[in-house]
Amino acid sequence: MRRQFVRLFLGFVLVVAVVVGIQTTVFLVTIHHQRLNWTESVFQDYLSALSKNLTAGLEGRSYSLISLEEVLLRSADDRVSGLYIRNPDGTVAIAYGMTSAGASLPVPPSDEFEGMRPMMSSPAMQRAHQQISEQGFSASEMHSSVYEVHIEKDSDTSSLSVNQQSASQTHTILLPPQVKATDIAGSLVISYNDEVIALVDVLTFTPFTYKNTGYLFKGLLFPILWAMPIAFVIALMMAASISKRSERYTQGIQKALEQLSSGENGVELPKTKIDEQRVINDSIKMLDENLAQHKRSRQAWLRSISHDLNTPVASMKLLLDGIADGVFPANEKTLMSLKKENDALSARISQVVLYSNLQSPDMKVTREEIAIPSFIQQVFSSLTKEEQDRIYLDAEDAALQGDQNLLSYASRAMLSNALQSSEGSVGWSIGKNTMTFTNKGTIAEDIDFFEPWSKGDSSRGTSGSGLGLPITAQIMRLHQGNAEISQREGEVVVSLKW
Repeated sequence: MRRQFVRLFLGFVLVVAVVVGIQTTVFLVTIHHQRLNWTESVFQDYLSALSKNLTAGLEGRSYSLISLEEVLLRSADDRVSGLYIRNPDGTVAIAYGMTSAGASLPVPPSDEFEGMRPMMSSPAMQRAHQQISEQGFSASEMHSSVYEVHIEKDSDTSSLSVNQQSASQTHTILLPPQVKATDIAGSLVISYNDEVIALVDVLTFTPFTYKNTGYLFKGLLFPILWAMPIAFVIALMMAASISKRSERYTQGIQKALEQLSSGENGVELPKTKIDEQRVINDSIKMLDENLAQHKRSRQAWLRSISHDLNTPVASMKLLLDGIADGVFPANEKTLMSLKKENDALSARISQVVLYSNLQSPDMKVTREEIAIPSFIQQVFSSLTKEEQDRIYLDAEDAALQGDQNLLSYASRAMLSNALQSSEGSVGWSIGKNTMTFTNKGTIAEDIDFFEPWSKGDSSRGTSGSGLGLPITAQIMRLHQGNAEISQREGEVVVSLKW
């Protein structure tokens, strides 16, 4: 049972692993989508604030890269981690804040005009001072949305428009190794009177940057992690419990089958509440009943064979002893009586041998079209003229296929039984692989006519060996058919179908 325990345990573990894996995947995918939604929300809020601030001072402001810094910083809230402000050619001019992970934003070394740039900052972001060479910046393809902010101004009117670039357009930007393209929440292309004056990359913090939010996500993840060892322990206990119960059940079934194989009946089966095991118990109970029935049948067969074969043997012995003692003359009449008993003994032995051969698993039948006239002639050849006259034959729709010799034997047996059990006419109807035999009479109750040597009531089988219907039933079984006997309005009906 160790193998069964291992199989059960591994099965439970596999189920647990699949469930936990699905939960973990769903959790990670959900977190990823939440992070993307968060980033998009922060960028849209920043874009909205920037548009509002630009519109507020649109009339009296001149626009340049330096003049835009103050508006860009003022539009950021505490969720924006940093800004990369670029020249129109894409090179980094200045950076504010930090990466989403809290690292400093690198910038190229200051050029000769850097001293002319005013020092600006906001409460949320400080100017980045970490410098790396321009070779430290590598080209990366933009993955986030890009918006175009157009400022149109002349002596009379001024306007501001914000449009998102089509998704098909791609941009390449220069980024330091500390920043990935996916860290950029969104980018802005700011133009003044159709002249690009600045490119802005917006970086945001993630939900995990904030302690309370991080604790919340960790609190959701920890139950999944803790569930794995607990589930493994439960799987171990369940596998041990089920395998133990299964072992007890298997041992009980094994003991019951050993008793059946040794010839015992009425075996005790282990109790179970599992439907599949109940089916096994029911099958073994049926097997037990069938074996008991077969045992009773074998005993009845032995008694019947002994009695049935002993009758002609006793008669022959009586006649031989009578001849030897001079009681019966050794004339033709006595010899004919002796021959009659010998023929009866031979016929009954032949029937026993035939029945035994028909039950053999090696017994096969040939299925071929049967010529109805020759078939009827073969059946009638064993009957007397008087018996033939008593048979009402209906073969108008006859069409038979099978073993002609065996089907002829079955037909003769059924007609012989019907003729012996009734003084009136006997019906024989032949159809398409069907035959029906009828005679006046009544069927006795609680008798299995297809068991050997079972003789029915006063109407069917008062004489004979009791093997007619059993042999016929075996012939039908070999033809993948069946034999049925029934009572119908004062008539006994035997139906053969294959």
